[in-house]
Amino acid sequence: MEEKAISRTITKPATSVHEIEQTSSELHKVGMYTTAAFAAIVGIWGLVCLSSAFMSAGGPVSLIRSFISTTFGTM
Repeated sequence: MEEKAISRTITKPATSVHEIEQTSSELHKVGMYTTAAFAAIVGIWGLVCLSSAFMSAGGPVSLIRSFISTTFGTM
């Protein structure tokens, strides 16, 4: 039976370019989802405000008539 020498080598973990790209990609995804969430919230808020305006004006025709009279000052 042969005897084998046991040697220890210390290797330092090196960050590869692939790992750095992966982190950057994940950060881009988080930013994209955050932006999409805020855009959805603003869109829903806009729809709620528009429906509130329809109800308080008495319908879409009244709302458009009020908008035109407010914008141009006549009617």
